[in-house]
This record gives sequence, structure tokens and C-alpha cells, in this order.
Amino acid sequence: MDLKNNRITIEEILVFPRGRALLNRNFPEMMNPFLLVIAQKMILANILKLAQGPNAQDQVDKLLSDLRAI
Repeated sequence: MDLKNNRITIEEILVFPRGRALLNRNFPEMMNPFLLVIAQKMILANILKLAQGPNAQDQVDKLLSDLRAI
């Protein structure tokens, strides 16, 4: 998948079932139907900034790698 330098919208990722599954696994809190309506218009770079925790960078790198492989 072309991530457009992380400027791809969440809506564009969700079109792909594997993309939806990856977002659901990495950002399950965002997959709430109410939040998803808002998040769909956000770009991937903004969502990735929300990743926090001790292994956040590793998770972000893995997500980006997996999305590119789609």
C-alpha cells in the first residue's frame, strides 16, 4: 500500500480488510464506531502521534511495515 509519506487517510486504509485488521489490532480504541467517524478523515501521521508507551516506536514501525506490505 502506498502510504503517501504517512499522509494517507484512515478512511483509505479501512478500505482494505487487512488494513482495517491492522488498525484494529494496533489502535483498538480508535475502532469505536463513534470515534471512527471522526478518525476516518485524519491522516496516518496524526494517528501515529497518539501511540504511547514503552514499546510505542517498535509498534509504529511494525504497523508501517505491515501496511506497506499490503
